[in-house]
Amino acid sequence: MSAMIQILTKAALIILSLVALLQTSTIRRRPLSLRQQQSSATTTTARRSTLAVDCIKLTEKYFDVWNAHDVSWIQALHATTSLLSDWDGSHGPTNVDVASGIEGIWKAVPEVHIEVVNIYTTGDKSNTCVANIKVIVDATTTLKVSDVIEYDESGLVVALNAYKTD
Repeated sequence: MSAMIQILTKAALIILSLVALLQTSTIRRRPLSLRQQQSSATTTTARRSTLAVDCIKLTEKYFDVWNAHDVSWIQALHATTSLLSDWDGSHGPTNVDVASGIEGIWKAVPEVHIEVVNIYTTGDKSNTCVANIKVIVDATTTLKVSDVIEYDESGLVVALNAYKTD
């Protein structure tokens, strides 16, 4: 049995070494011309900054619409299949359900509005961001909340998970 364990351990080490080697090595290919290098760098930079900027702009727009208390707009910002959940419940699986749930909040607390504190993105690694917000319920009640918002490729919300942070 111990001989089998030694063999499996050596095989695992060899596999891990190969994986590490593949991850750190570069494939040899014809060098890029200076123009190709500049084009590639520009495209990569543009792609990274565009996604981060889009997540920020989309999130700011989302909360502007939320503060307008407009059901049709909030529905339009969510993908057809969409979920919203917070400490109090969940709404979905459609954008109609999500909009209806948010409308219920607006009806129950007509003065409620949101202030965006800051928005964190992962750059070009995903379409997800975290928005730290203040939910101003009324003159005496404010909640600190972190929203984790996931967008689809067309910029619509597919999931919003809200967490109280105070």
